[in-house]
Amino acid sequence: MDFRALHRLLCCMVVLLPITVACEKETQAPAPEPPATENSSKPVDATTEVPTDQPQAQIPEDGKEAALEPAKKGDLRPEAQWPPETTSGFPVNAFKNYQESGDLDGIVKRGKLRILVDITNTDSLHRAATQQDIEIDEARRLAAHLGVEPVVLYAEHFDQLIPLLEAGKGDIITNNMLITEAREQRVDFSTPIANTQLILVSREDSPPLSEEKDVTGKKIYVTKGTAYVDAAQAFVNKYPGIELVIVEKNYVELLVNVSESLIDYTIVETQTYDMATQFLENLKKNFVFPKERQTAWAMRKNSPELTKAVNDFVRQSKLTRSVERSIGDLDKIKERGYIRILTRNHPGTYYMWKGRIMGYEFELAEAFAKYQDLRLEIVVAPSHADLLNMIRDGKADIAASLLSITERRDNAGMDFGRPYMQERVVIVGRDDDKLDSLDDLAGRTIYVRHSSSHYDVAMELKKKVPEVKIELAPEELNIQQVIDRVADKEYDLAIADNVSLKLEHAWRNNIVELIDLEQHDNIYAWMVRENNPELLKAINKFFDKRSTKKLRKILYTKYFDAPKKTRPEINELNADGTISPFDKHVKKYAEEFDFDWRLVVAQMFQESTFNPKAKSWVGARGLMQVMPDTGKQVGEKNLFDPETSVRAGMKYLEWLHRKFEDKGISPENMMWFTLAAYNAGLGHVYDAQDLAEEKGWDRRVWFDNVENAMLLLSEKKYYEKARFGYARGREPYDYVRKIQARYRTYVALLEDYERQHADETSGLLDMLYPGFHPAALGAADWLTDTR
Repeated sequence: MDFRALHRLLCCMVVLLPITVACEKETQAPAPEPPATENSSKPVDATTEVPTDQPQAQIPEDGKEAALEPAKKGDLRPEAQWPPETTSGFPVNAFKNYQESGDLDGIVKRGKLRILVDITNTDSLHRAATQQDIEIDEARRLAAHLGVEPVVLYAEHFDQLIPLLEAGKGDIITNNMLITEAREQRVDFSTPIANTQLILVSREDSPPLSEEKDVTGKKIYVTKGTAYVDAAQAFVNKYPGIELVIVEKNYVELLVNVSESLIDYTIVETQTYDMATQFLENLKKNFVFPKERQTAWAMRKNSPELTKAVNDFVRQSKLTRSVERSIGDLDKIKERGYIRILTRNHPGTYYMWKGRIMGYEFELAEAFAKYQDLRLEIVVAPSHADLLNMIRDGKADIAASLLSITERRDNAGMDFGRPYMQERVVIVGRDDDKLDSLDDLAGRTIYVRHSSSHYDVAMELKKKVPEVKIELAPEELNIQQVIDRVADKEYDLAIADNVSLKLEHAWRNNIVELIDLEQHDNIYAWMVRENNPELLKAINKFFDKRSTKKLRKILYTKYFDAPKKTRPEINELNADGTISPFDKHVKKYAEEFDFDWRLVVAQMFQESTFNPKAKSWVGARGLMQVMPDTGKQVGEKNLFDPETSVRAGMKYLEWLHRKFEDKGISPENMMWFTLAAYNAGLGHVYDAQDLAEEKGWDRRVWFDNVENAMLLLSEKKYYEKARFGYARGREPYDYVRKIQARYRTYVALLEDYERQHADETSGLLDMLYPGFHPAALGAADWLTDTR
């Protein structure tokens, strides 16, 4: 086995540094299976018998657990290729499995969370089109939260998932599973992940089934073991000429077959349909089943501790992030009501300072979202390479992180908006170093990240000075951290833009510009997918505005010419997860009343900007701006005392929160309703819910539904009919939006600070195992998906 093959094998074993390893992939995909041709009018089970002689993981003679190996084609069903994206998981028969039927303590003792999914779901479309890929990402985050290693196990077919779980061959199913009465007899479900409906899907040119004059010979294909089977049976009973064919092929593949005219109909739920139709344009909802369903994760029966841990995680995850993927243009973004802007945690782009969210790109993003009348969702990229990958995969809409326009990014399917900054590119080194010309670089080593524009500059430089060495810096580092390593003599030299050097000089002088590389085309712009032309037009129009040009000048001075917040101070403030001076009190009572402490801190900032002596014009007092009468109601008096104010505010929050229980409201929406009631009063929220229902909006959803009704309660024709009368609707509307945005920002930044700390810790391994550091492999084999 050669060195690089050995490296690929070892990467699969690394827990702290999950790496996607590229496997060989055939250039020609196998032809799709022809649909079954049975003529019986009864449901046809077109499944194939599961082979019993599948390859098993090899058990060494010494009895020790074998190393995990990435899947091979032979591990799968015959028609499926093994895509490179799934090599971090294992076919269930290729993993040296064990039987664990215990609760959370048994899982923690084993040190692994075995995540069961259906492999066929990943084979059909680009990975960004599968809801399952989203669920796997979230399940991996759950494993990290539990402190165990995530192991993704792919079953060959959907109907194997529950039996594997029951047999103790997996710990959790994250396969977008519909909650049904029959399944609830066999497994325990988590808090619902989403509400959805079943739909009958046909090609766009097919007439509605109810208008079909002759349905003889038509067939509905559904996946074995799914809730779609019963729904399909109802159609067969209503239209006797239609034939029901039950197959092991996954429902996403069946959508592809409908699109390719290989079959007539299939049934899926709306989440799967909406995701797939971003890539398959000739499908339509032929019929929508009226009953609303819910999807969730599944655990074994009698696992109360695991179920509680999963429910806590799902609730927190739903509150803190939007995990839906979309590659839609501006019309789709407007439809969902928020824009996802991707950036890095960096002193020049986006960071937290004493509870305030700051950054050049952040303030521009806020202005753009306001200009488009959209909520802003900031997404933090874990690594520089993710700025491209996450836009490509539909995890964000715009990348705004001082990104240079490069041919490489353009060739990767990206477009760039109007340029807004141009900066010199320089070689940086320590102040005791000296380079008189490019020739002096011979024998020196320059560190760059492969995904950055500086990599391209380095490659051109090597053509001019062949003797210069180019080494890859880890992708998770930002440019300031690369420069740090030069200052600490860990790296020799680096390539940086002048604006990054300005940020360094705000707090130290031992890093200097050694050579100007005369890169006159180093221009920064926002990056979008090339199939989003309307979004690109909106970006260009925004940057052409006179007010935006004025704002850019102000922000440049604020963050680059005269930065007051130095990077060490920022890091020190947030390294231990501190947001406010009162976090200790918030954490104490948030645990008691079961709230996310970061959400309460975000609310506290909105109420008082962390001023314990704050008093409003109506008499609200302290950090949480509790009214004296409300304080008495919850048994608290001295509301200017920080701990008392926090306790009083949390008691009132809990009282309000209970008013929305058992009303079919999802956990995250319960929290938004609670915050609205804290601000506007419970009665006004009830009025807004009633008005929303009257308007045909969803009374159980706050954003873009009940919040819009709340706005109307300031209009006479609406508040005259309301039980609790006039409401200043704009206040709770803005209040909840601002808290939600700030809360998600706190979470994203704190997670990134934690990730950076973990990266620094894991970096200690580089000295022990230098051969396995990414830089040691060379640019040719590392991060091929960013080329």
